[in-house]
Amino acid sequence: MNEAEILKQAKKIMDDFVKALDKVSVSEKYGVHRDEQVRIAEKECEDSSQFRKRIFKNAPKVKDDYFVMEKKNW
Repeated sequence: MNEAEILKQAKKIMDDFVKALDKVSVSEKYGVHRDEQVRIAEKECEDSSQFRKRIFKNAPKVKDDYFVMEKKNW
């Protein structure tokens, strides 16, 4: 198959899908309404010093208080 045939077939599939969606009727509304847009934490965050120790312990390469990363050329 060449690119033009694939694009033509994909367009037909999309058009058929849109036609099928037009036949479906939805009477219920979906979604969530919040009076406030900010979450309230259920519990306090963990001590950041413990987090810092754990994250540096899990890092493959650390020098002083920095992660050592490899720079890639893209």
